[in-house]
Amino acid sequence: AESPRIIPLGPKTKMVPLSLENWVPRPPMTPLSATGRYVRVEPLNMDSDVPLLWDALGGNDGTLNELVKWWGWKDLESQDDLKGLLEMIEEPEGCCVNVFRLLATNNDGNDDDVEMTVAGMASYIATNADNGVTEVGFVAHGPAMQRTRASTEAHYLLAKHALEDCGYRRLEWKCDKNNGPSNRAAQRYGYSYEGSFRNHRVTAKKKNRDTCWYSMIDSEWSRRKERLDGWLDPSNFDENGLQVQKIEAFGS
Repeated sequence: AESPRIIPLGPKTKMVPLSLENWVPRPPMTPLSATGRYVRVEPLNMDSDVPLLWDALGGNDGTLNELVKWWGWKDLESQDDLKGLLEMIEEPEGCCVNVFRLLATNNDGNDDDVEMTVAGMASYIATNADNGVTEVGFVAHGPAMQRTRASTEAHYLLAKHALEDCGYRRLEWKCDKNNGPSNRAAQRYGYSYEGSFRNHRVTAKKKNRDTCWYSMIDSEWSRRKERLDGWLDPSNFDENGLQVQKIEAFGS
């Protein structure tokens, strides 16, 4: 597996911690409801969204367990298994599942004609409201949103909600050291690599997990936001939907 790289912070990106003089514990995290240009992020509706997620993530064609294998969970054999896992994620206070819906408009661009297709999910987990810390975890992007603007925008909206709207100080991302796509995604979205916990967990399938830790903190958010905004701007994509500049061109 690729070793995560530490993104250097030069003089222009050195961050000064925000004062804690007026700090008060934050309310527990709540699900996000937000619409971007390419995706809508919504709270999970257990009754209506589980069948849609099951299909979007590959439950109906037998590819779901390969897609979510890095969750470290036992195989999901049915929609009821998926529902049980989602209920477990949401059980602790301040932990919640968000559903990603792809946006598609008719050629006339009428917003009233917006169509929304469930294509993935991510959750706020391990929330510590007293210290203003939460984590984005149990992430799954179905084939329809992999390597798209929608996937980047979904995580932009999740970070904005935690660090800006809810006033949290620290947003975490943790993943298996061997999960190359998740390690690369964390860095692409603007999280900083902090190190690895060796022999951190024994998974449900009795395998070892070394966990890579990443974070994004409040004093960094304005620069991360500017970077993501720049890449997501429609002017950065040509008539074929291909990026004009890579995200690295918009800063660290």
